[in-house]
This record gives sequence, structure tokens and C-alpha cells, in this order.
Amino acid sequence: MVVSDVISRRNKILGIVVDSYVSTATPVGSMAVSKKFRERISPATIRNIMAELEEIGYITHPHTSAGRVPTDKGYRYYVDSLMEEKHLMQGEREFIEGVLSQDFEELGDIVKRAAKLISTLTRQASVVSFPRTKRRTFKRIELIPATRTKIYALLFTAQGIVKHSIFELHETCDESELMKVSRFLNDELSGLQLSEIGDYLLRKMLGENDAFHHLFKEATDILKMSHILEEEAERIFLDGAHHIIEQPEFRYADKVRPLLKALEEEEEILDIMDRDLNEQGVRVHIGAENPYEDIKDCSLVISNYKVGEQNIGSIGVIGPTRMDYSKSVPVVGYISDVFSRLLTRLSE
Repeated sequence: MVVSDVISRRNKILGIVVDSYVSTATPVGSMAVSKKFRERISPATIRNIMAELEEIGYITHPHTSAGRVPTDKGYRYYVDSLMEEKHLMQGEREFIEGVLSQDFEELGDIVKRAAKLISTLTRQASVVSFPRTKRRTFKRIELIPATRTKIYALLFTAQGIVKHSIFELHETCDESELMKVSRFLNDELSGLQLSEIGDYLLRKMLGENDAFHHLFKEATDILKMSHILEEEAERIFLDGAHHIIEQPEFRYADKVRPLLKALEEEEEILDIMDRDLNEQGVRVHIGAENPYEDIKDCSLVISNYKVGEQNIGSIGVIGPTRMDYSKSVPVVGYISDVFSRLLTRLSE
């Protein structure tokens, strides 16, 4: 038998082991494989091939069981080389687009809808990060006098996010002066990311002549007093946590406790999402590939959502490594695309 045929058989058997274990959560034996293998091949040959797969680290047998289960390395090879993604049905696509397109009052509403959709369609826990403050883009600001010294500031971003602040000036400032500062800021800052504005104003203030120096300083002072550009704590929205404890892998407290702790504290999940924030497409982080002990028994399937060409947040699922990747990957990818198109339209 030529090498390509050997590899093909080995791949088919690994695919059967992964698919069977994902469906049943029980170790897969050679008899179960032979029933699903379409070619005529003896049980002894199947056992030999399974032994080879175990030797190269793609499968293992738990305890004294005769059946095999995939390893993290086996899942990785399956996802990268063998998996056939399940196409979303037309009804599923229409359902996603319909739910996300419904009217909403604030961005948090649509974030929650996206999380609910992912959890419902994948039967896994979903995680959706709110747009990263550092990735938001300045659109315009309005400075409105509330009293002689108290100002109401409204900041609009290209992502459709509105921030507001009420603050006290050290001295009175009439409405015409506030309008002048607002127009100046809107002309100067349009298109800048919020994280760039502080350094930009400082450079301009140091480099301009006396007339513009005063205007830059006044604008900078007002923004500092308003605190409206200060970064907010990053956070994620979780939906479908009950799917985690329904998985047989997490039936015992010592297994599920670290994962629930990671989801509650958020930092570890957000760190993985942040590391991927410049990436394109759907990424799959499997088991021990994750840098944190609390989620070493889990997989994360993540995709970024964007406004225009700028990635500003992430959506995904988290669950056991025994996850139906062929379903999770297309669901996460499609919802992130629809979410991105919606946010881009809102920003125009």
C-alpha cells in the first residue's frame, strides 16, 4: 500500500474516533470504528492503525479502557486538516440576521443577543467582549453648558457608542466658547482612536504657535476634566453557562470549579481574546494550548467583530475539548460577520 493510502486510512479512522467521541462522550473502540468505516478492512488492521495514532499522540486510552479518546494534539490535527464544517441552514442564517437586526437602545443589547444566539446554536457557553475602549474611533463631541460652570459632554464614536460626562470647570465658560472648542476638537480628532488622542493633543500643543497653543491647551484641559477619554474596564458577557455543567466532563466540582472561576473573573478569557484581536477569521484554542491552568480542559472558538476594517471586539464559545468544532466554527464565524456588518452600517 502506498504512503498516501496509509495516511488516508489513518486520517479516516482518526476522524471517526473524534466524531464518535464528540457525539457519545465515551471512549471509542475498534468495533465501533469498523461499523462506520466504509472500506473493507479487518478489525486487526483497525486496531493496528489506532495503535499508530496513539503512538504519534493523536489518541489515548483512559485508565484501563479498551476504547480511545482524542488528545489535544489529535483535536488540533482534526480541526486543521480533517474537519468538514457544517453549513448553516438557510433558516439559521435568517434567524441570526433577524435577531441581530432588531431595534436596540444601546450596544449592550446587541452584545447580549449575539451571546444568546451563539449559545443557543452551539449548545455551548458563549463569551462576547464589549468593544475595546482602545479600539474605539472618535467621531464627534458635544459640550453643552448645564450651569455657569458645569458642563455636559457627549462623545460619539464611529462604533455607534456614546459616552457622557458631567463635570465642573474651574471658571465660567460661555456657550460660544464651548461651541468653538467643540468644533476645534471635531475638526482635529475625527478618525483618531480614543487611545491616540492624548498624545496627539500634547504633540500639537507643543508644536503650535501662540494662538493655536492656547486653543489646544483649553481643549486638552476640558477633556481631562471631563474624564470622558479614560479607558473603561474591559468586560465580557457570558450566556449559556448551564451548558458547561451539563457536559459529562464537568460533572464533578473539582473539574468545573476552575472554569467557572475563570469565567467569573474574566481576566484570563479577555487576555486570550486580546492576544487574537489583530487576527482574522475564526481561531480555535484547544485544551493545553490555552495559557491558563483554569481552562486547560477547555477549548475556545473565537472570532473578532469589526467596524469597517478595524477589529474592536471578540465573540466565541467555550466548552470542553470534546466540542463539536464543525458546528461551533461556522456559527461563530457567521455571527461575527453579521455583527460586523451591522456595526459598520450604524457607524456610517
